Amino acid sequence: MLFNSFGFIFVFLPVVLIIYWATPNLTARKWISLIASYIFYGAWDWRFAVLMLGTTSVDYFTARYIQDATQHQKRKFWLIVSMLSNLGVLGIFKYYNFFASSLNGMVPGEWLPYLHVILPIGISFYTFESMSYTIDVYWERIPALKRFVDYAHFVTMFPRLVAGPIARYSDMAEQLKKLPRWLPAEHIEEAIHFFTMGLVKKVLIADYLAGHLVNPLFAATDSLGFVSGWIAVLSYTAQLYLDFSGYSDMAVGLGLLIGFRLPRNFMLPYAATSISDFWRRWHISLSTWLRDYLYIPLGGNRQGERRTQINLFLTMLLGGLWHGANWTFVLWGAYHGLAQAIHRVTRKHFPPLPRWINMIGTFLIVALGWVMFRAESMTAALHVYKSLIGLNGLVGADWVLQAKTALALLVLGLGISFTIDTYELKPKYRTAWAVACGILLTLSIARFYAPSPFLYFQF
Repeated sequence: MLFNSFGFIFVFLPVVLIIYWATPNLTARKWISLIASYIFYGAWDWRFAVLMLGTTSVDYFTARYIQDATQHQKRKFWLIVSMLSNLGVLGIFKYYNFFASSLNGMVPGEWLPYLHVILPIGISFYTFESMSYTIDVYWERIPALKRFVDYAHFVTMFPRLVAGPIARYSDMAEQLKKLPRWLPAEHIEEAIHFFTMGLVKKVLIADYLAGHLVNPLFAATDSLGFVSGWIAVLSYTAQLYLDFSGYSDMAVGLGLLIGFRLPRNFMLPYAATSISDFWRRWHISLSTWLRDYLYIPLGGNRQGERRTQINLFLTMLLGGLWHGANWTFVLWGAYHGLAQAIHRVTRKHFPPLPRWINMIGTFLIVALGWVMFRAESMTAALHVYKSLIGLNGLVGADWVLQAKTALALLVLGLGISFTIDTYELKPKYRTAWAVACGILLTLSIARFYAPSPFLYFQF
């Protein structure tokens, strides 16, 4: 089920909200949210819901066993069970065929058979949330929850279930314990604000760029020239941010409608002045997860400069692999790891540059990296890179210069990406903004005739 669909807006959401807020009992509300979330997730494929129930159950019980165990070895054993469960599910559904094809391509014969499995939507998001919970229980940061519904309600909350933000129980514990009796009026106003901004980013701009520029250009990478190559890169750069931050905005709005403030996931990342600054602003919930559960356990910056750079590189390499089972994602992660290591060296040995130069340089580094993120193969990515330095002619895809509406939206999308922060946008005239939201919502809903999934659903 998609946020940008008639069924969600006019059926699922109103029915859930009415039943949810008409129920005074907190535990009953959790069950309502839990059931609604399984319906929401199972609408794609009921087997996905069964799989999620299985992984959720394993982590609930292993966390209880970790807390009850009196010996360190037993606590560690149950943590390993939890890790193997989560990573095993990811390995089978997301990575097995990738490693099998890589191995079979390196040696004669078919050493590993291929599995015909469907990648469950958002599997990386809810498995990371589950792992953070059991790890935090193991580290004694939080107590294990006694009731299954308390834990399952946290993991499966439908606003952020399939594309984040990746929440941690420790960050939401107080909210989960103290839900408001009635939906606060200010929550409704904020929810409409966030949901509208997200819907506009996704439906009115990102989807249009995808259909009229990104998809046709990346489908013909061998015919791109200098102009069309740069338009392809900039279009995807804008589309990806608007699509993903649009989902996060909508998730925050929906969270407010059921009484929760979800963590912030974006903070104008394209306005960053260094690659490290970019990763403090982009997909914040994943960046902090990788920092706290991978980079710091590896040693962080506590073991000398060389080891720090290695830890940064490994963290970004695995972060790239988290995004997808393809060598393009692995190389994209390595690219960002190398960029972070170089940045650490250069900032110590060279004087600082003006802010605007740092911003442009960082944006170009990020945008060039997105080529690997979007391309179907490294061959396709190389075609794009060749076009960017003029090796394939000046224009290439001549039709792109005639797509005036799409090019105008590209400029608008990039402008929004650099300047408009949904969290900081505080319109002075509330009545005028309410009218504007109504118009924008109507225009967005009118484009639901061809709903498209959010890009990060595939991760």
